[in-house]
Amino acid sequence: MKTLLVLTLGLSLSGIVRAADAPAKPAIPAPPASPTTPNLPEQYKKYDKNGNGKLDQDEIDALRKERQSEVLKKYDKNNNGKLDEDEMTAYRDDQKKRTEDARAKRKAELEKKQGEKEEKKEEKKEEKK
Repeated sequence: MKTLLVLTLGLSLSGIVRAADAPAKPAIPAPPASPTTPNLPEQYKKYDKNGNGKLDQDEIDALRKERQSEVLKKYDKNNNGKLDEDEMTAYRDDQKKRTEDARAKRKAELEKKQGEKEEKKEEKKEEKK
């Protein structure tokens, strides 16, 4: 019994010694500190009632309710409190047009940036000559 105890104790200690001799593992870098308030787009800041930089469920519900009332006000031509088929079609067409306009604007911005990059490359090539 003593032999078993001494043997176990000896093996345990040898493991500790080996662990101490092993090279230290590199420390994992800490994640970058996040800002105290996330970047909430300006259009949503008025709904952030508690000022935590996020929209909680009750704040999202208020946003949704306001948006629905705006859509009804704009597209509900017969004032029955809901969008009929023709009114819904008009709403969808407007949404589609806004989406296409936003895509075209973004595409133009990207093409402009690409053109500027190419101009800079050309200027650098000319400077090297």
